[in-house]
Amino acid sequence: MYAGFPAYYFSSEMCVACGIRPACCPALPKIQSRLPGETIAVKALAAFWMRLLPFTLLVMIAGILLIERKTPPKTRIGGDGLQSAGTLSPVYASPIQVKLVDLIPASLSGETNQDSEPFLAVQAANPQVMVASAFTPNPVSSSSNAPVYVSQDGGNSWVLNAITPVPRMTCDITHAMPTGENHPRGDLHAGTLACAASITLDESESNDVSSGAIMNVQSTRSNVDQPFVRALAISNSDHIYVGVNDFNQPNGHTATVDVSVDGGVSYKSFSIEARNTAGQDGPSVRPAVAPDNTVYAAFFGWRKFNGTTATSDVVVVRDDAGGTGPNPFQALRDPSDKLPGRLVVKGASIPWSNAPTLGQERIGSTLSIAVDPNNSSTVYVGWADHGRKGDIYALHVRRSTDRGLTWSKADLPRTTISNATNIALAVANNGVVGLLYQQLSAGRWVTHVVQSHDGFATAQDLILASVPADTPVQQFLPYLGDYDYLLSVGNEFRGVFCANNSPELANFPQGVTYQRAADFSTKTLTDGSGNRVAVSIDPFYFSVPVIPRSAFAP
Repeated sequence: MYAGFPAYYFSSEMCVACGIRPACCPALPKIQSRLPGETIAVKALAAFWMRLLPFTLLVMIAGILLIERKTPPKTRIGGDGLQSAGTLSPVYASPIQVKLVDLIPASLSGETNQDSEPFLAVQAANPQVMVASAFTPNPVSSSSNAPVYVSQDGGNSWVLNAITPVPRMTCDITHAMPTGENHPRGDLHAGTLACAASITLDESESNDVSSGAIMNVQSTRSNVDQPFVRALAISNSDHIYVGVNDFNQPNGHTATVDVSVDGGVSYKSFSIEARNTAGQDGPSVRPAVAPDNTVYAAFFGWRKFNGTTATSDVVVVRDDAGGTGPNPFQALRDPSDKLPGRLVVKGASIPWSNAPTLGQERIGSTLSIAVDPNNSSTVYVGWADHGRKGDIYALHVRRSTDRGLTWSKADLPRTTISNATNIALAVANNGVVGLLYQQLSAGRWVTHVVQSHDGFATAQDLILASVPADTPVQQFLPYLGDYDYLLSVGNEFRGVFCANNSPELANFPQGVTYQRAADFSTKTLTDGSGNRVAVSIDPFYFSVPVIPRSAFAP
C-alpha cells in the first residue's frame, strides 16, 4: 500500500496519501487521513472469533498462532472452462482449465474484513508450496503476529500462519521464494511494513513456512515505503532485490533497490534515480530478475507534483551482474541526457488521489515490469496514467527487445486500457507474456488475465471475476489494493487478486472454489453455523495454463 511515514514528518499525524511529504505536496491536507496508531483502519473482530477452534497439527512453538492445518471443506461452483469475452480480441478458442480459489479458510467463515492488496510467492523447487498475503489481521489477538496464507497442495487449500515479524496486520507485505538455500518449504524472503507510529521496514526470512516460527528479521530501517520483493537462486545462495521508496536518500532521489547476494545476511541500498525530482519519486519501485543475473527495475521519476497530478517519467534501469558491482543499475543511459535510466515515457500525467476515485479505489502509482526468463533482452513495462479524454485512469504496456535500449514508441496493440488499475506482467518460459489487470466497467470490477506471444498483436483474454463495484462499502484505502500479482511457474501463470466475495456463479465465469462457508443457491455467505455473513473483500488465487505459442492464430 501507500504507507504513511514517521510522525516527525507530520507532527502528530500519520499520512496515508501514498507516501507524500507535506513539503512536497501543497494540497496534501485535502487527501490526508488521520488514523490513530496505524495507516489503515480495520473494524474490530466480532465475538465470533472467540469461538474459533484452532487445529493443533504442526503447532511447533507455544504462543504462535497456526490456524486450520487440515484441508477444509470447499464449495466448487461453475467452471465450464469456456473462454470469456474480454476487451482484447480472442484468437484461441480451446477450453482453458482455470483454478480459482477464495483464500479465506473455513474456520474464518464469519470474517468480514477488507482483505485487500494481495501478493503471491511460489517455491521454485516445489511449486506445490505457496505463500500469499493480504491486509488480513490476526483473527485471535491484536498483539499477536500478522499472518500469511500458506498452501502445500498447489493452491487447492490455504491456511493462515501467523509468522510475519509485525503485530496484528501488515501495512505492506511482498515476498519471494527462491531455492538457493535448498529448504523444501522455505527460503521465503519478505519485506513488511508495520502499522506503527514510525513505519518500519523489516526484511526477513523463513526457512519453513509450514512451521509456526516467526520469520527471522535480517534488516530493518524506518522512513521507507512500499517494499516490492523479487529473488533468484544463484548457485547456493539467494539473491534478493527489494524495490522501495526510501526517504533516507539525499536530494529527493528516493527510488531505491535494496540488494542482498547472500540470502539476506546483508543488504546494500542503491538509489536508482539520477535526475532532479519534485522532492521524491513515485511510491512504486519494481525490480525484475532474469536467470542470467540481469536485473531490471522500473520506477516513476516525479518531475513535478501539484497535489493532484504527478508529472512523471517512466524510467527503467538495468544491471548485468546482479547488482554486485560498485555502481550498479547504470547499464542503461538515456540518449537525451546521457544519465543512467532509460526514459520509456517522458512527462506522463499521473492523477493522484487518496480518496475513492476509480469506483471506490484510490489511484496514483500503478506500475509493473517483467523480463523473459530465457531471453533477458525482452522486457515489458506497464503503468497507469491519466489516459485519454474521458478516462479516469488508463493502463499502457510497452516492450523492449534489445535489453531496454529502445522501446516501442506507442502502446502495444490493445494495451491502452481505459479506467483500469492493478496491472501485473509476467513472461512464461515459452516467451508468452501474461497481463493481469482490473477494470471498472458498467459499475463492476472486472478482473482480466490476458496472454500473447506476439506483443498483443493477437491475444487470448479470460475474465476471472466480474463483481459489483459499489459493494461492500470500503473500510479503508486501498479498496482492492495498490497492486495485485502475476508470475509464471512452469507451464502455468499463477496470480492473486482481490474482489467482492458474494457467492454468485455469474460473477466467476471460469468457476470458483470457496473454502469459507458459502451457499451459491441462495447467494449468501454464512459463518459455518447457518448465520448470514455480510459480503466483504477477499483475496483469490488463480492458475491458468500457459497457452502454447503454436495455439495462437497466425
